[in-house]
Amino acid sequence: MAVKKTWYEIVAPKMFGEVPIGETLVFEPKNLIGRNIKVNLTDLGKEYSKFFMKMVFKVDNVEKNRASTRFVGHDVTSERIYRMVQRRARRVDCIADFTTADKQKIRLKIIAILTRRVGTSIKDVVRAKIKEVTEKYVSNIELEPLVKSIIADHLQRTIKEECKKIYPIGQVELRKSELL
Repeated sequence: MAVKKTWYEIVAPKMFGEVPIGETLVFEPKNLIGRNIKVNLTDLGKEYSKFFMKMVFKVDNVEKNRASTRFVGHDVTSERIYRMVQRRARRVDCIADFTTADKQKIRLKIIAILTRRVGTSIKDVVRAKIKEVTEKYVSNIELEPLVKSIIADHLQRTIKEECKKIYPIGQVELRKSELL
């Protein structure tokens, strides 16, 4: 006996303009709730320079033949990270949990590239400065503007400007974000 499945359109959250991001075939709508969908940023809008960013959405509501989603994080492709790290440079990773102004908890994984080889003490100072700058930035902003500033590189530029006072910084990238 054949099971009748129906098509459901998956829609991005309001902060991304509620554009359709895909379709799926499901037997029951309750099976769709809780699914994670990764979408390239170029597919969401006309942001072609950010082809390496993937937004992660989770389906949270199904009405008629339309599934709405919410933002749960983003990810940067591993190829982007490999291209950032070059010979005779050092990579500083910083992973920390922050709380936004609207009380959303978010984990940010930040990578900074130092232009030359350095000792552990300089890496530790740079990592501490990254945490300090990010804490100040994130605590004064709500989630939606934070996501938009990550896409527009505002947070990354702020971190780079503050950290280059300690040591020359090549690049700063938010490698991953996760809502907790």
